[in-house]
Amino acid sequence: MFQNQKANILVLSIVAVLAISLATPVAQADLDIRGIYISTSKDHLDGTAITDPWVFEMWVDFEDTGTLDHIDVTGSASFTVSKENGHWEYEPEDDYSTLAALRGDYPEGTYTFDFENISDTVLRTVDLVYSGLSEPGGPVNFTYPSVNHQTGIPLNPMFTWDGVDSEDGDALGMWLWDPDTKNDIYWDAPVSMDTLDWTPGPLLPNHDYDLEVSVFEVINPQEGPALPTMTVGVDEFEYGLMNEYLNEIEFTTTPVPGAVFLGAIGISMVGWLCRHRAQ
Repeated sequence: MFQNQKANILVLSIVAVLAISLATPVAQADLDIRGIYISTSKDHLDGTAITDPWVFEMWVDFEDTGTLDHIDVTGSASFTVSKENGHWEYEPEDDYSTLAALRGDYPEGTYTFDFENISDTVLRTVDLVYSGLSEPGGPVNFTYPSVNHQTGIPLNPMFTWDGVDSEDGDALGMWLWDPDTKNDIYWDAPVSMDTLDWTPGPLLPNHDYDLEVSVFEVINPQEGPALPTMTVGVDEFEYGLMNEYLNEIEFTTTPVPGAVFLGAIGISMVGWLCRHRAQ
């Protein structure tokens, strides 16, 4: 999904030193980074951790990609960030039983991001050093929707959940995922740990959605709790390094208002026509 997470916005994993260096400025003015995010997440469904719940994800948001074709990441682990479903992200297929097992493949250390065009010319380089985040205390528990696969959710709902101790994390993040389009259609992150409800916006009738709320441990969050920003050349962008406990619940919205009533009228009319023709 973040989890796809999420098209939408945040990074998580380990550290607090972002060292930025510039490569030879080839087409550099056209490359405008909005945010760089690394996230390790323990996924729960309706409060219960799924099998092999720990996942690793990295994504980059842009104002303008210019001639960018791919992002090569090298260091303690090596991989390529490419454009998938409209988003620049990396999410490996492997899931992990523990955070320690995940970090066996994606260990702490220095990671170098080389932003490259189709000819492998480096447009920009960002060096990220990260280490030392702790696990959050646990996921939030939903109060509305109150059960997984709940139906009849209104088209402009207010979702609610139990409070989480401020010592359990630094911030919350909320996402609404559409499994049909495989996109986060609404999100709000990071927000205060005191947040207990969210009204994301109008939803489609008779449609399935996934609601996700995460508790984050974040390195060096700003007050707000906005994520820190870094400046490279003329660019200022968010970065996020986090561990998160994510809780998901699935639900279905109510049919179009009046659809049941109109459907009943239609059935009655069909019945009347059948009787009339039979006479």
